[in-house]
Amino acid sequence: MALAGAGIASAAPSTPAGGDAAYQVEISGNVPGKTGGGSWFWLELDKDGGGIYAGSDCAHGGGGASADRGALSWERQGEQLVIHGVQSGGLPPFAYEPILVPASYGHYVKTFAQVFPTLTAFLTSVGADLSNGVVQVQVAP
Repeated sequence: MALAGAGIASAAPSTPAGGDAAYQVEISGNVPGKTGGGSWFWLELDKDGGGIYAGSDCAHGGGGASADRGALSWERQGEQLVIHGVQSGGLPPFAYEPILVPASYGHYVKTFAQVFPTLTAFLTSVGADLSNGVVQVQVAP
């Protein structure tokens, strides 16, 4: 028995956002102690000014970590990369707006205020002490 004209229709798999990285950025921000917490992100900054991110953040108060992922946008301003659109399931949507990291490849140790200025202002306004917090940033091709 011959099968003539049998056709199978299938959709091509969609390509996920990302894959054309100008930068890959890893961020690990930690504040020690019972009232501390942390933010951990991997961000792919694509050549077209878009990108994707995945990560998590939590407070040490026992509520657990929130998983975070999505699309982002970014631009270079002088010697700094300004990243927009990163959101946390456990914080107000503006908390990570913007994220600031160096535009040169390398490993950096920064303060929360240098990397997360809005998050720092928000957490300070609700009584958090970020003075002993450290943010490690890795900027890679």
